[in-house]
Amino acid sequence: MRKTNIGGQALIEGVMMKGTGVVAMAVRDERGNIRMETARTGDRRRWWSYVPVLRGVVAFFDAMINGTRMLLKSSEVFIEENENKTATDKKEKGTGWFIFFTLLISIALAVGLFFLLPNLLTDLIVNVFGWGLSPFVKNLIDGVLRLAIFLIYMVAVTRVKDVRRVFMYHGAEHKTINCYEHELPLTVENVQKSSRIHDRCGTSFMFLVMFISVLVFSFVGWSDNTFLRLLLRLALLPVVAGLSYEALKLMAKSDSKWLKPLKAPGAWLQKHLTTKEPDDSMVEVAIASFNAVLRMTEDKTIPEQKFPKTMPLKEFRDKALGLFEANGIDEPSDIDWILCRVTKLKRNQLKDDINITPYMQLKAESMFERRIKGEPLQYILGDAEFFGYTFKVNKNVLIPRFETELLVDKTLPYIGADSRVLDMCCGSGAIGITVALKKGCPVTLADVSEGAIRVAKSNAAALGADVRFVLSDMFEKVDGVFDVIICNPPYIPSADIQSLDVNVKDYEPVSALDGGRDGLDFYRRIAERAPAALSDGGVLALEIGAGQAEEVKRLTSLSFDVDAAYADYNGIDRILILRKKADSLTETHGV
Repeated sequence: MRKTNIGGQALIEGVMMKGTGVVAMAVRDERGNIRMETARTGDRRRWWSYVPVLRGVVAFFDAMINGTRMLLKSSEVFIEENENKTATDKKEKGTGWFIFFTLLISIALAVGLFFLLPNLLTDLIVNVFGWGLSPFVKNLIDGVLRLAIFLIYMVAVTRVKDVRRVFMYHGAEHKTINCYEHELPLTVENVQKSSRIHDRCGTSFMFLVMFISVLVFSFVGWSDNTFLRLLLRLALLPVVAGLSYEALKLMAKSDSKWLKPLKAPGAWLQKHLTTKEPDDSMVEVAIASFNAVLRMTEDKTIPEQKFPKTMPLKEFRDKALGLFEANGIDEPSDIDWILCRVTKLKRNQLKDDINITPYMQLKAESMFERRIKGEPLQYILGDAEFFGYTFKVNKNVLIPRFETELLVDKTLPYIGADSRVLDMCCGSGAIGITVALKKGCPVTLADVSEGAIRVAKSNAAALGADVRFVLSDMFEKVDGVFDVIICNPPYIPSADIQSLDVNVKDYEPVSALDGGRDGLDFYRRIAERAPAALSDGGVLALEIGAGQAEEVKRLTSLSFDVDAAYADYNGIDRILILRKKADSLTETHGV
């Protein structure tokens, strides 16, 4: 079995590994990629590293400062900034001061929880039950209470989901080191078979601090002045940390059976509280970090790597423009809309000197890649604007278009507050929900796609629209009679689907596009079934494809008169408003 001086620390969605003169942090970002930052810290040992106890004191404070710094740095890659902090902050906060205040607050909480509280509880116990107790017993009570509070605290934090994930990465860190020390190849399979208990764990160190503090504090007696006693314990804490460090090093170097009782509490804490079984993706992160330390230790020429740095919006936008141009995407406005989403700003607030944080960069870059591959911006953002409302969209529904806004605009004058309206082939619900919000009339939305109905229901709930939904293949399960039927059916001829733009044919649902051999299949079904579903003089409003106007008029001529026809913004016949003839067929046809 080989020993290594490489140690680690679990981060937020990542692992830090530290060897002689090299430190590496690997973090899995929200896109699933492993981001790496490495640094050379110098492999020359300082004079204090040869002085027992003192080296433990230095290591204790170094672990606090650098451990906090690395946790914060990993959070920059993975965790979104606090929503109260906006991207309009023009001056970046000083990292050093932020770490300082974070440490200050952490130390204050630790002192209050693990020193002041046990002291106060001990005073209470002594005053109520413990007259005549010796200083050693009082210190023992104080130590037991401190350990109990520590255990309660650890049990409590393990119930926090994000903390459990950190503990899973802690398990991945230990397993990776154990795998290497047992001379097995660093594969995910081998690492997962390894133990997540390690002698050099910080958990064992914390237990030793608790245990040794009882012994050390006993030598200074017991002061009845709580404040003086607290100051004395804090002054002795570095000594306790130094002694605990030496004890941990001794236990890590030896497998003696005489040391096993001292190792057992730390191992128990690791097994049941501070390490959890990691998944394979976490193990991959730990292996990446460990291997980076090994490579940089063996090859001094390997350069350092850095996580993304905060940069001004102009610099980041220029970089994105170059990426779009290189891939033939002539949509610079898409960059702005993506930046609006990740910065949570309006477009007119996007100023050149606004800071784009690492998290924002990663999120925006992920969206840029999707856009370059052809995915429509609306699917990337998850919503689309329609008639002044924001509708959620995904690949289960078509993206609402300007032509369909025209359909709604030209149909609204035919709808009253008491009109019964059917939105056939509702998709995202943009048509029917808009009508319900504008007119307050009863509206039914129907679609054959369960996915589309889910999206439409979500939009209705978000916009506060009181509408009814029917999962139906056209008119099959739609009951009742309506005053207005609005429909934007599939109308692209089947043979033309593959000639559509990539952002349409590869992303939007084909079932909402394909209108059959000539693109008129759905209009035939509408012509057959709509008359029975409409009241006398009822209105049928249709969106149609280019060049289909005359044929749709012919198909519907038996039961409908053309009330109005409108071209779209490109001059293409797009909207037909048809009115049911008084003598048209009224058979139910199953309606």
